[in-house]
Amino acid sequence: MILTVTLNPSIDKSYIVQNFKLNGIHRAQKMMALPGGKGINVSRVLHSLGVPTKATGIVGGFTGKKIEKFLKKESVPYSFVQIRAESRTNILILDEFSDMHCEINEQGPSIPVGAWDRLYIKLKDLAPSCSWVVFAGSPPSETSPQIYYRLIKQVQEYGVKVALDTRGKWLEEGIKAKPNFIKPNWDEFQELVGPVHSTVHAFQQARRIEARGVDTIIISTGSNGALAIHDGQSYCVRSLPKIEVVSPVGSGDSLVAGFLAKFRNGSDFPEALRHGLALGCSNATNFGAGLFDLEEVNSLSQQIDLDELPY
Repeated sequence: MILTVTLNPSIDKSYIVQNFKLNGIHRAQKMMALPGGKGINVSRVLHSLGVPTKATGIVGGFTGKKIEKFLKKESVPYSFVQIRAESRTNILILDEFSDMHCEINEQGPSIPVGAWDRLYIKLKDLAPSCSWVVFAGSPPSETSPQIYYRLIKQVQEYGVKVALDTRGKWLEEGIKAKPNFIKPNWDEFQELVGPVHSTVHAFQQARRIEARGVDTIIISTGSNGALAIHDGQSYCVRSLPKIEVVSPVGSGDSLVAGFLAKFRNGSDFPEALRHGLALGCSNATNFGAGLFDLEEVNSLSQQIDLDELPY
């Protein structure tokens, strides 16, 4: 089983609005509400792929109960720590005519000390039966930079492998715990290592992270593909298949889920990476995070060229 941990879940409400302007009243042509947060998105994709998964983390208030209700409706297994403070709601507005894409994300609730204690206990119960634990997303802003370091160290005691997909201070500190796999996007990677001027420079910086004990690094670069390091080898996808993008939200989470779905079953790294990238592409053609068409995924995967590089 793959366990996902989301410290700041949400209800993600997406609207398609024609001719959106900053002023005035608008009527949405379409609205979708889904439980969100990066780890929850990963579990949604894994469940759709038939991979055993469970979502955990911290939810609160009426919105937290709604998150659980939605997941139950989707048949995605979950087991969260409950707090009184209200989980967040995020808004996405899309205008298909102008390609406008606007996100408004709430900060999320303050997490009481007792909730962290209960999360450690829950991980002690859940993690030992898992092959991977995925820590994904940014916690509420006031959360300690060391939180992922502590959580990763805990689950490593049970012999599980760890994936970390976050950013900023939490990624910087989390790497010190030596997770097996990290997946920053291009902006998050440069937040971590500083400005990157070329592909060679990017791999040089990634090698420094690898030397700190991270086995696998996948840097997603949007429509430009991805850079990756695994088992001493460098890989580059210079472009992805042409698709009609509806919304890129959740594409990185779909990449993580698709990669782990293959990699955990013994697929070689290039095959697993192609599968993850194809899932990210298919997600981007859909309205809603973690949604995809499996036939499209299989077709896209065959169109992705992966180069092995000497540096």
